[in-house]
Amino acid sequence: MRPVIIVLGLVLALFGGFWWRHAHPAHPAPVNASSYETDMIEGLVREILAGFPPPPPTVCFLAFGDGATSPSPEFIARFGGSQPAVCRYDSAVGPPTGTFFETATGRPGLVVHIVRFKEFIPGTFDVEVSFSNLPPGHDRFIYRLTRLGGEWRVKRRQPA
Repeated sequence: MRPVIIVLGLVLALFGGFWWRHAHPAHPAPVNASSYETDMIEGLVREILAGFPPPPPTVCFLAFGDGATSPSPEFIARFGGSQPAVCRYDSAVGPPTGTFFETATGRPGLVVHIVRFKEFIPGTFDVEVSFSNLPPGHDRFIYRLTRLGGEWRVKRRQPA
């Protein structure tokens, strides 16, 4: 009787582990980047780039969603010539030091991670953004964006 209980307990533990792993994946699934690739997100990123204190980073790596999905090359092309330069998240490597580097050139930079957005009222959105250069717990902000005169503008920024 005792070996049956032990085997049954091990089988239940194994199935429980498989269920837990399936219900709580180690890495969130990638998001559909096209839902983030809008004029609103472009306007937000442009305002973020203009708001960096001196000296600004040399490059910003852009990521979308909980899974840190890279934007399309077409969306990145919208930022051609911007300062700092904007690159895809998957063009960076982040060693354990917490600094991110562009794999092609070795330039140091930071990750601007558009985590999620939701419509607050028609024409106004709250967008959660995370920055890799800030300490954990102080690295997320909520930007309220509204459309004014055909352009998206940040109305306010507050810690998340």
